[in-house]
Amino acid sequence: MPYKFQLILRGSRDGFAPKTFWDICHGYANTVAILKVKGTDEILGGYNPLELNTDRFFGISKWMETKNNFIFSLKNGNIHNSILSRVKNPANALYYYTDRNRYGLCFGDDDLIMQSDNYCQCKNKSYEEPIRTTDEKFSIIDYEIFQIIKK
Repeated sequence: MPYKFQLILRGSRDGFAPKTFWDICHGYANTVAILKVKGTDEILGGYNPLELNTDRFFGISKWMETKNNFIFSLKNGNIHNSILSRVKNPANALYYYTDRNRYGLCFGDDDLIMQSDNYCQCKNKSYEEPIRTTDEKFSIIDYEIFQIIKK
């Protein structure tokens, strides 16, 4: 495999607070987030090629533009039930909130957002396909952030 996946953060090891996410993942680019949904067999996630850094925004939350990211859903351990969804408008690919105590990673306009300790939500607004059948809030039992490094 021409790429290496380097584990940066694991919720069950490092904590689920959004501030923990930003403190540990700050400065990393080419990351993939993988979330295990509580009470289901769903695995959700997304790829972000941009640097995880809100420092340069001077306290203002900001849209981040890229066409090279995506979100995904894996269900029932069956590849045929999987969803890969690309952003409709690259200008709304990611949203970097500056409130690090409340908001973690956010793909699109809450298409996949991590908030509070282990509360998440998926709304279908900015990406081609919804990755869940509901936009209700849900909890995760664990999540991991990896940096993808070319060998």
